[in-house]
Amino acid sequence: MTERSVEPMSSRRSLRLTIVTPLQVVLNVGEVRHVRAEDATGSFGILPGHVDFLTVLSVSVLIYRLESENTDQVADGVATGREHFVGLRGGVMLVTEGQHVQVFTREATPSDNLRILSTEVKSRLSLAAAQEAEAHKSFSRMEGSLLSHMTDYLRHEQRSGGGGSPRLPGEP
Repeated sequence: MTERSVEPMSSRRSLRLTIVTPLQVVLNVGEVRHVRAEDATGSFGILPGHVDFLTVLSVSVLIYRLESENTDQVADGVATGREHFVGLRGGVMLVTEGQHVQVFTREATPSDNLRILSTEVKSRLSLAAAQEAEAHKSFSRMEGSLLSHMTDYLRHEQRSGGGGSPRLPGEP
C-alpha cells in the first residue's frame, strides 16, 4: 500500500478559478487568494481549503483577488490588492478539494473596473430585453395569424357542409 501525502487544509495558500460558458473558457487562473459570489441565500466567500461545495449562483458579480497582488498587506483590517470582477448570468459553482473553484454559467463578462462592467452589463441586458420584446411581438402576430386562418378554415368547412371533423390533406 502506498502512502499518500495529505496536505493540511491551512497550508493550501491559493485556489484555481475557472469560469466556463457554453461557448468558451472565460477565465482559468491560478494563485487566487479568495472568491466572493452570491446565491439565493446571499453573498459568501471561498478561501483556500474550503470544503467541497456546490451551489446555484444568482445573476451577480463574482469578485476575486489574486495571491500575487499584495493580498497579505492589510490596511485598517482590510486586505489590499486589486479586485477583479466577473458579471455572471447565474450559473453553478463547484468547489473541489479546497483548491479548485469552477463556475458554469450562460454568460460571463470579466472586468477589472466595476463601473465599466456595470455599464456594459446594463447595455447588454437592455439589448437582450429589447430583442426579447421583439420576439414576443413576432410570436403574438404569428399566433393571431394562425387563429385567423383556423377560424376561416372552420367557417369554410361549415358553409360547404363538410360535416364531421376536418380532415388533413392526404387523409382518406
